[in-house]
Amino acid sequence: MPKTDVFVSVVAVLRSYARFLPGFVAEVYRTLDDRYTNFELVLVDNGARDDTAGVVRDLLKTYKCVRYLRLSRRMKPETAMTAGLDAAIGDVVVTLHPEFDPPAEIPAMVERCRAGADVVFGVAPFPTPPGALYRALRWGFFRTARGLLGLDPVRVTGVFRCMSRAAVNALTRVRQRKRVFALIASEIGLSTATHEYAFISRSGRVPRVNLRRSVRVAASIAVNHPVAPLRLVSLLGLAGSFLSLVYSLYVVVVYLFKEDVMPGWTTLSLQVSGLFFLVFVMLTMIGEHLGRLLEEAVDRPLYHVREEQASTVMLSDLARRNVMDRSE
Repeated sequence: MPKTDVFVSVVAVLRSYARFLPGFVAEVYRTLDDRYTNFELVLVDNGARDDTAGVVRDLLKTYKCVRYLRLSRRMKPETAMTAGLDAAIGDVVVTLHPEFDPPAEIPAMVERCRAGADVVFGVAPFPTPPGALYRALRWGFFRTARGLLGLDPVRVTGVFRCMSRAAVNALTRVRQRKRVFALIASEIGLSTATHEYAFISRSGRVPRVNLRRSVRVAASIAVNHPVAPLRLVSLLGLAGSFLSLVYSLYVVVVYLFKEDVMPGWTTLSLQVSGLFFLVFVMLTMIGEHLGRLLEEAVDRPLYHVREEQASTVMLSDLARRNVMDRSE
């Protein structure tokens, strides 16, 4: 089979994987070398506590097109993955988990990406199906994300992804510490596709649903979104001010049509409902104002260019070029 003329980068974040790392690198290298004219394997050491560094140094003497990055301390997995994306130079970039993801699926995902998808997400079912509580919370979270955050993050189960160069450039421009890949991709508006595969296990461990970790990720998405929490506060403030206004009208109606109203009740009720109305209105205004300030303060790019093209002739009148043919 002739090799495809495309540069493919594969990024893998390493923990304490020394005992099965040689087999993983050999399989990835064989898959890439058989299919592509140019490729690289970027290994990011995210605080491994075994002999991973020594094993990688031996592998660098055996295989070409392998690069090794060692972080100064252990970071969040998505942050470590970002370090690998920053270093990758391929036209197409694949990220995968060394312990659970099969390199044999890389060519199929690369072809889906080259066919037009910005990001191809690998989706694999857990060997042990999640319980009813996890499924209910997951369903509620995604419904809330669509309705409140205005986002539609893809339901992925791992880090197996394939991205075009344009998608990588857009994703790495977002320098956010608490990174959730699917959320950032949804905010940017990248076109996505999914590729189904099955988990493997190089260490003997089986990937399982972690409810506590999933709850932390969901909370991080809600808190790190710049406007959504404050927008929720604003909506609650509007609802409270509306209820206070309705209660004030109720007090006035009672005073006008009921004969035996207790003295002072109308005045006291109007004072309380009026103050609550003002409090909720101010709460709404403060929430909206803080939301606008956060949107301006968050260090994110204003836009993401998906594609840029130009004519072969850039200037119809070459005499109007802003270029001098000789120095003065």
